[in-house]
Amino acid sequence: MAQKERIPQLDIFRAIAIFAVIAIHATSRTLAETLGTSMFPPFLFINKFSQFAVPSFVFLSGFVLFYNYIDRPLGGKVLAKFYSRRLIYIIVPYLMFTVLYFGLKMTAGHTWGLPLQELGAKFGKYLWTGTAYTHLYYIIIIIQFYVLFPLVLWCLQKVRHLAAWAPVIGLALQWGFVLLNKYMVNHGYWQLSKGSLAITYFSYFLLGAAIAIYYSSLKKWLIPSLEGWRSGKGASWVALWLVWAAAGIGHVLLWYNNYTKKTVINSLWYEGFSNLHALLSCLVLLQLSFLLYGAGRSFLTRLLISAGACSFGIYLLHPLLLFLYRKLPFHGGSLAYTAAIAGGWLVALLGSWLVVALAFRYVKPAWIVFGSAPPKQGPVPKATV
Repeated sequence: MAQKERIPQLDIFRAIAIFAVIAIHATSRTLAETLGTSMFPPFLFINKFSQFAVPSFVFLSGFVLFYNYIDRPLGGKVLAKFYSRRLIYIIVPYLMFTVLYFGLKMTAGHTWGLPLQELGAKFGKYLWTGTAYTHLYYIIIIIQFYVLFPLVLWCLQKVRHLAAWAPVIGLALQWGFVLLNKYMVNHGYWQLSKGSLAITYFSYFLLGAAIAIYYSSLKKWLIPSLEGWRSGKGASWVALWLVWAAAGIGHVLLWYNNYTKKTVINSLWYEGFSNLHALLSCLVLLQLSFLLYGAGRSFLTRLLISAGACSFGIYLLHPLLLFLYRKLPFHGGSLAYTAAIAGGWLVALLGSWLVVALAFRYVKPAWIVFGSAPPKQGPVPKATV
């Protein structure tokens, strides 16, 4: 089997996505704190427009998995290696951070005095559901996709042309569940946290699978270039970015009206705009990653690649730094408040990035806490490949 082309631009994709994740968390309190002020619209925009972050990571997981495995025979050895790596580099760090955030939550809530049995039950629930802290649900979603992956891979290997329909199948499964869940919840049949279920992200995962399988054919359209612009692809790129921006702005406006005018509309409108914007974001971020990689600014490129390579550790660690940062007293007007929020984003990003990068460089068992070590960077070419 021929060696697959490595795609270093994906680390830039990860970097942009992790920037957006931290932007969401850094501005999470601003919506309640600035409502009714002139600061509310820009903070709302940052928070809601950045909601593509987790879906983009799910898309990237689908892309990487199918890009690497679609042409491999699905044997016992392949599956054993696949799951052993995930156990070591995903589940072990997840366990470590669940313990950390459980301790943080118990300390902040002054609840260590609970009976031991109750503490154990609480920890077990947090571990099983990914709720020890607000961001850990994503790991539970990814684990669900890892469990489902061999079955989906087997189906697409057996019926290869089904991959062209994978995004449509993903949308149908996702929206089928969204509609069923809305009906069941409204009628009191169940109470589910659908955001922690993989099926609510199927469209992104299977879009990633489809693009990975047809990557060699799609590259000329996916990768912006002067040659592609001259050959007429530019119009479709402009259309993609315009629709992406419009979908994101539409999603923000829905929330703006909800917050400021108490507008009540069917929740499916929020779901639809969010889904459309996130799907288009996956394509836009892919194109942007290739543009940034080929921009010839090697220092910026290396920084982005480093952030992307450390993104899993940054994702796990940054809420702790943000929590500690928010303990600092801040005073002043709107300018000082804005600076404090921006400072939180910078501290959460740069602090966690520095810790993760140094840990991988100087601490051999850093994988126990932060997952797989980033590969050593080679020279960055000045042209997109």
